[in-house]
This record gives sequence, C-alpha cells and structure tokens, in this order.
Amino acid sequence: MCRSYPIQVKQKDRLGRPDVDSFEAIITHNDRAMGFLVSFDYSSEALAEIGAFFRKCDKVIVPLAVRAVLDDKIAKKLA
Repeated sequence: MCRSYPIQVKQKDRLGRPDVDSFEAIITHNDRAMGFLVSFDYSSEALAEIGAFFRKCDKVIVPLAVRAVLDDKIAKKLA
C-alpha cells in the first residue's frame, strides 16, 4: 500500500497561523497522519499552532524552510 502525504508550498516570506489552520483542514479532511509545509520562514504563532495540532490530533505537520530543502544534506535525506 502506498502512503501519500499532503505537501503545500507557500511563496511567502513568513507563513502565519491562518496558513497552518488551512493546512490542518486538508490533513484532517483527507485523514492523513502527516503533511509537509514549505515556506521561506514561519511566524512563532504558526510554529505554536503546529505543535498544538500534534498534541490535539496526534498528526504531524513538518515545517520545512526553503533554505533547508535546498541544503544538499537535507535534500539527500528527503529523496
């Protein structure tokens, strides 16, 4: 069985809580255990909401910064 995880890429300097809330709805609606959010940076409120979502629903949102995705070491781990 192939598992799929939602991935959302936002071309924003700083992703905020409303973006996380929207992505949480996608994960919940599609009954996924994990999803990946990619942005240039994240507000403290966005990161706090990601943690709260995990504690509340036991579902993981992995926040990835663009600079980390482009880093060779991390890119090889994701491949």
